[in-house]
Amino acid sequence: MFNQYPLLNFIVRSLLSGFLIGFGCLVYVVCENRYIGAFLFALGLLTILIKGYYLYTGRVGDWVPSATLKLLVMFCCNGIGAALCSYMFTFTRLDLSAVQTIAATKLNDGLLSVFILSLGCGAMMHLAVFNFKQERHPLYVIMPIMFFIICGFEHCVANSGYFAMAKVPLNLDLLIRLALMVIGNGIGSLIFTKLISVPLTTKNQ
Repeated sequence: MFNQYPLLNFIVRSLLSGFLIGFGCLVYVVCENRYIGAFLFALGLLTILIKGYYLYTGRVGDWVPSATLKLLVMFCCNGIGAALCSYMFTFTRLDLSAVQTIAATKLNDGLLSVFILSLGCGAMMHLAVFNFKQERHPLYVIMPIMFFIICGFEHCVANSGYFAMAKVPLNLDLLIRLALMVIGNGIGSLIFTKLISVPLTTKNQ
């Protein structure tokens, strides 16, 4: 529908990625069993990969200097999509009280911890995207996603959804933490793609 308008197509696909991550945040918050919630969260990234949508944490591993602005706009659209999707469900009968604990834990953490946990998330996101491109098996997406969620790693787009759901005010501290997560997610992924990269097999290129 938007293919003839490249910029609009990019924005819509980035927003939709955010919405899918927002749905993942929702199910994780609603689900009493965090392992089941982490498993279901993976549906968002799996759909993004299959449909070819644009997700910052899935694309930042391909970073080159000329793509910096594009990736930042992608993250902004992702974050807006996740925030809108998550916030929308605060007007429903769903019990979202668990998100307050999730948000408080993230907001009260030290910045060094936030950065290290963001590195871990970036690494797991790289594993999910790279391995799925290699073999197209859903487990290659599900396992890294469950890994980073159960460990409490920081995903910049998902956190946009959690913070919106918890109705956290958009202040300087929150922006600093989100910026640190964006950088950490990027570096965590780039370590694998730039420093110790392995080329994709030709059968799936």
